[in-house]
Parts: sequence; C-alpha cells; structure tokens
Amino acid sequence: MKLKKKQPAKKTPEKKKLAFGLFSYWSMFGMLLGAGGGIVYHFTYGYQYEGCAIVSNPYMSAIWGALLALVVFEIWRIISVEDTP
Repeated sequence: MKLKKKQPAKKTPEKKKLAFGLFSYWSMFGMLLGAGGGIVYHFTYGYQYEGCAIVSNPYMSAIWGALLALVVFEIWRIISVEDTP
C-alpha cells in the first residue's frame, strides 16, 4: 500500500486591507489631504467668487477636494495592484 505525498497548500494572495470595507488606507489619507487642500483653496481663492456654490462654502470646497483626491488615489491604487505580479 503506497502512501500519497501530501501536496503543499497553495498560497492565496493577501487581500489589501480596506477601511470600512470600501477604501484603502492610502485613499483615506488622500481624502484627508484633498479636504485640507479644498479648505486652503477656499481661504485663498474662494472669497473672490462669492457666486460659485462650490468654492464659496468651505464645506463644499473640502468635500470636492476630498472626492477629487479619492478618485486620484483609487486610480493610483488600481494601477499599482495591476502592475504587481
């Protein structure tokens, strides 16, 4: 009676950790940077354009900055994941 050799278990690639199951930590960091950038943009240029709803309100400037940074950081994350073997 021959014994079969036990084959080693296949290693599954580790999944990247996501905050709240949605965003990577780099994307969350990017959102914070973008929100800070939106606030800085509001206080440097926002007062000149009082009629614009985006830059005339500091909260809207922060939200738009965070969303823009989220898009950039998520695209960067997707490209970096596809490039790794």
